Amino acid sequence: MDPKLPVPQTVRDALESGRAATRALGSATTLALLVILAKEALHTVLVDPTQPARFQQDVFVVDLAATILLAPYWMAMFRRILGFGGSLPEIVAGRSGPFQAFLALELFWLLVGGLLGRALADDGAGFIPMASGLVIWIGILVVQIWTSMLAPALAVGAPDATLRSVVAMTRGSAARLGLILVAAILPPGLLGRILTAPERAGLDLPLPVIALRVVASGLIEMGMLVLVTALLAEIYRRLRAPDPALTRRP
Repeated sequence: MDPKLPVPQTVRDALESGRAATRALGSATTLALLVILAKEALHTVLVDPTQPARFQQDVFVVDLAATILLAPYWMAMFRRILGFGGSLPEIVAGRSGPFQAFLALELFWLLVGGLLGRALADDGAGFIPMASGLVIWIGILVVQIWTSMLAPALAVGAPDATLRSVVAMTRGSAARLGLILVAAILPPGLLGRILTAPERAGLDLPLPVIALRVVASGLIEMGMLVLVTALLAEIYRRLRAPDPALTRRP
């Protein structure tokens, strides 16, 4: 595994730069959190425990809208951490990197996840569908790891924002890259699933409990957004050839 990605140091530097970026973006961070909280609240209202947990059309539409609304903030986070400027209006207008390409990448992965969920939901329960779903999910995860450097590269408008370039960039480091991302995402992801389990079981919960669950789920998702962005930016900085522009901005 490539020594350019020492796990403890990479995670530590990502946490520091992620915290600094959220503070620097100020009101944009607050707006992003509000979007996430609204999405979690709508999930709570729209979820139907009688339907397969993997896919519901109305929930997918909510996720689609949230992805579009959060994309400028996510791109701004990448640019801030990697030492590039650009406000959210400048990003949306395309004056700070190729926002349309960045958004297309996020929508692509959302669509892939939605199609996978729909296919698994149509298959019904049973060992074979579950096993095949797990294999497909692992395959998609591997592809996402291999192509994960596309997001920061597109965010800063780098010339290496191509599939061939990012695959070459991660060659020899994919195992460690995957270890860093999975280890960071898995614990809060499981916690988020635990919080939604009573809902999926169709249990009637008191309104204060539901409100606390929405807030807790939203905070977890916001934390994951910041953490994943900071990790991808830090990994991109370490794997890419030295570039004076890729300096951490305090």
